[in-house]
Amino acid sequence: MTFKEFKATWTPIIDSYLADHLKSEVNDTKISQIMSYSVMAGGKRLRPLLFLATLDAINSKINDEEIRIACGIELIHTYSLIHDDLPAMDNDDYRRGKLTSHKKWGEAEAILAGDALLPMGIKWIAQGSNSAKLVAIITEAVGPNGMVGGQYLDIDSTNNKSVADNSDFINKMEWLKTGCLIKACVEMAVEHGNASPSQKELLLQFAQDFGRSYQIYDDLVDVVETSAEAGKKTHKDLESGKNNTLTLLGITKSRVELNKLIAHAQNCLKDINSDILTGFLDLYKKVL
Repeated sequence: MTFKEFKATWTPIIDSYLADHLKSEVNDTKISQIMSYSVMAGGKRLRPLLFLATLDAINSKINDEEIRIACGIELIHTYSLIHDDLPAMDNDDYRRGKLTSHKKWGEAEAILAGDALLPMGIKWIAQGSNSAKLVAIITEAVGPNGMVGGQYLDIDSTNNKSVADNSDFINKMEWLKTGCLIKACVEMAVEHGNASPSQKELLLQFAQDFGRSYQIYDDLVDVVETSAEAGKKTHKDLESGKNNTLTLLGITKSRVELNKLIAHAQNCLKDINSDILTGFLDLYKKVL
């Protein structure tokens, strides 16, 4: 099966599960509506698909429990987007071509929707896996030593010229704020699916490369795509004084770095023999 076929098979299942369970498991109709607005706004479903694709790569079953885990990941990712768009953070008006949650519903409502999605996502992962190990992986990935820590470094370094040419700082910041959650999707799958030691080593290295390269890709999207293409305001990072790989290296060298990471990730997958996981790397072609 190709990545395109895998995506076409599982995305509608993910979407249906999210829509049905956000409606049935949230008692208050209005908060359910606000939560669902951002979750169901579209998007690539990259992270839940990555979890499922990793299970497929190690020939592990995908049943309702695995869908619940995958959808829990998407709830957590959506929480991060809602909060990231807030005026105190990146102050974005559009996400996925629609008004951001705080522009649609109000700032307090958006904060609370994000606050609700985070614990619900963790609960779904716990229920689907019955594993403290998976809960530990996801909470570490999105907490102060992961995504939140990276977002703090991003905010703290904005308009700070002293870190503009510090590659170690930028690599750390971008890994924490983006790469950690992506790697966690693969790490949870190899743990849940009981991957062999050799499979685990190769898949986690692929995840490391894919997670780091995703933020470089996203930085490039900001300058090579229009707002209509990206579904959000572009050409914003430089205006906002953001420090990232692109401001450090420039477009040409950022593309070189992205290509290096892609090549290494592809090499990690040679012995895994998964056309689906390899297909995730094709996402980056539009910025190269």
